[in-house]
Amino acid sequence: MRVSAQAFWSRKAGNQKSEYEDAFWPERPLISGNSATFQFAVADGATETSFSGIWAKQLVRAFCKGELEGEKFLESLRVLREKWHKIVSRKPMPWYAEEKVRSGAFAAILGLLLNDSSDPREDGKWTALAVGDSCVVQLRGKELVTSFPIQNSAQFNNSPVLLSSRSMQDQADTQMLSTMQGTWRKGDAFYLMTDAIACWFLKRVENGHVPSREFQDLSGKSKHFQSWLTTIRESKVVRNDDVTIVRVEIEKS
Repeated sequence: MRVSAQAFWSRKAGNQKSEYEDAFWPERPLISGNSATFQFAVADGATETSFSGIWAKQLVRAFCKGELEGEKFLESLRVLREKWHKIVSRKPMPWYAEEKVRSGAFAAILGLLLNDSSDPREDGKWTALAVGDSCVVQLRGKELVTSFPIQNSAQFNNSPVLLSSRSMQDQADTQMLSTMQGTWRKGDAFYLMTDAIACWFLKRVENGHVPSREFQDLSGKSKHFQSWLTTIRESKVVRNDDVTIVRVEIEKS
């Protein structure tokens, strides 16, 4: 299969670029890549916790390396948590910062795995993994095929389940994890989104409009995306938060 992918992102309005705490993969645009499998991910670091941006980056990279799949999930989390603690503890910090480190960082993670079919007459398969309220939607033309793990805007709230950089009981980690599988056809598009823009998208769907054209028209030029996002922020239809979208398009031929 041939796939193109690109990320669009913005920090919260009024914040510095260094305060952006989402993460995404791939970090660079993928132009007509050809492979039997592809991995994509977004993560949303909780702004209320310290060093959550680092934790979010670790999670998306781990997923796209195949380290959060199946039986690898718990062992990979243990390794990632140890690595996170080493990174954030490299430099001396005041006592109140140390307290925040002990509390851990938190993030939502959404990963998408695409697999081609060995039989060209059959649809391909996809698998998604999620902890928290970042979402993936599957579009076929102007039709919404799937939304995961959230199906409607009312499901978003101020206390989503998040994955912690602090060690937890194995059962607690696995109970937070949601997975879903489906099939794709050539020409389908997937959009991985962090919560604020995902909520906006689903509200548009509920109002009778699937915003497929808006997302298809997003340009690789940063100013185009920023202008579009500023417009919907100023109209108060999207919450002011870090925003990340990864657009994945499966080519028709």
